[in-house]
Amino acid sequence: MSPKLREAPVTLRAKSTKGERKRLRRAGLIPAVIYGRDVENLLVTVAESLFTRTLRESAWHSTPLKLVLQDSDFSPTAMVGEVQRNIVTQHLISVDFHVVSMEEKVRAEVPVHHVGQHLAVAKGGIVERPAHEVMVEALPADLPGRLEVDISGLDIGDHVKVKDLRLPPGVRVLDSPDKTVLTIAAPAKLAAGAVEEEAAVVTETAQPEVIRAREEK
Repeated sequence: MSPKLREAPVTLRAKSTKGERKRLRRAGLIPAVIYGRDVENLLVTVAESLFTRTLRESAWHSTPLKLVLQDSDFSPTAMVGEVQRNIVTQHLISVDFHVVSMEEKVRAEVPVHHVGQHLAVAKGGIVERPAHEVMVEALPADLPGRLEVDISGLDIGDHVKVKDLRLPPGVRVLDSPDKTVLTIAAPAKLAAGAVEEEAAVVTETAQPEVIRAREEK
């Protein structure tokens, strides 16, 4: 029996102007595109509440959805692809839905969360997460909403790598097995001396992110 998928009602829309798309967003609707193998691109709208209330943001790209097209028998399974936001307000501008087959494996970034109370907390240990997500491969029905790391038995200096993650059946991580996803760092006051010692020779090399404007769909 096929697993029951979360339904996402969508409505066909005509190709519209920038002003018309703004009116849709003010009405709580996000302009979207459905595309995929054997599917001609369809312009639709989807309720913004699907992304702001129904789905956790961390699971947007790892949750298969059943798209239900109004007044139609077309109801494909799809994954959320690209999501565009307003860089100032962070409001959603447009969404892509990629049609997938429940019989074919897909790749998706899945968030990594820690659970439990680590023993080092009494010593001031700090949980650091060098990687918030990992890339996995699985059938759509097997994709986990997130992967959990139990930190109860960890101490200061311990770390968790991809190869230490407990995976659900049918899920494979594509990242390097030696990639670190979580570390229990020493208390800030213990590391402060080393930071101050190095501060005089540190050179700022970070570059500002370049955001290129894209034409809205």
